[in-house]
Amino acid sequence: MKQQNLFELLQNTVLGTIALHSFTLGFHMVAKDKNPDNPYPTLNYFFYVLPIVYNKKAMETVKGSRELYSVLLKDNSIILELQERANKMTTMTFDCLNMAFSKDLLYLNCDTKMIELGERFKSKRLPLPASLNNQDNSVKKIQECAVKLGAIFAKRDIKNIQFELNITL
Repeated sequence: MKQQNLFELLQNTVLGTIALHSFTLGFHMVAKDKNPDNPYPTLNYFFYVLPIVYNKKAMETVKGSRELYSVLLKDNSIILELQERANKMTTMTFDCLNMAFSKDLLYLNCDTKMIELGERFKSKRLPLPASLNNQDNSVKKIQECAVKLGAIFAKRDIKNIQFELNITL
């Protein structure tokens, strides 16, 4: 099997869609109990998912952490130019959200302005076909990182996330 190069993976809308669904799932698993009034993320959170999970060093740091402060203690470089990277990946994020909406993986609740999980995958990760997993399991790692990132974001107030990551939500 031909191994995909990193650029091909990063430009893959399907991979980004998996990451955004996984982020929403991780966020919801924590927020439904912690903050029942806001059990899902709003759109502005999604622009920071791909720039973090597509960074190998950040991905490994997030996967091994439970809180945002521990992520930043392990590797403060995650926040370097995060806002700029998010701005550059805006189109990609919208493309991935569009795919997730069209496949009923996610939907926008117009009343609450939150992006919610579709019914079929409301409580589980998307299954990954063997063809998406290469030898180093990079797709699975991105999925796991996105779930963990969602859980980490759900534990923090939006203003704290903005301050700690030096971003604008």
